[in-house]
Amino acid sequence: MKIIKAKLSDKKQVGAVLFELLNIKSAKEGEREFIKETKKGHTYLLAKDKGKVVGLVTFLMHGRPMHGLAELYHIVVLPDQRGSGAAQKLFDELEKEIKNEYKKAGGKLRKLFLMTRFSNARAQKFYNKMGLKFEVKLKSHFYKGEDEYIFSKFY
Repeated sequence: MKIIKAKLSDKKQVGAVLFELLNIKSAKEGEREFIKETKKGHTYLLAKDKGKVVGLVTFLMHGRPMHGLAELYHIVVLPDQRGSGAAQKLFDELEKEIKNEYKKAGGKLRKLFLMTRFSNARAQKFYNKMGLKFEVKLKSHFYKGEDEYIFSKFY
């Protein structure tokens, strides 16, 4: 398995993974989200096994380089790849990539944060394992009756 930076030519596979694992209606919608998010500055890193995308992680740098703030936006791994170490490899490469991006921009990574649903205990356990800590709860943030948790890691 290798981790690579996504290219526009990966849109079909990325769209299929997003459709399978996120709350979207089709693989085509996943492709459109990939294109829209990359145009907004999101970076996609892909876990590929034998040429097939089996997981991905995305991030967005916020503010100016001196702020050193980045958001982990998506991290997903196909069900048949869970437990394979793919999520760990994606997260490790995410940290390395964000640090490199900030270095190139004349800053340094100071804080990585993410939002996750309060009901997603599996993800929260993973984020804790990666060194992120619970910071705050947002009441009914995206969906009525569904709280979001913010996790963060300082560097």
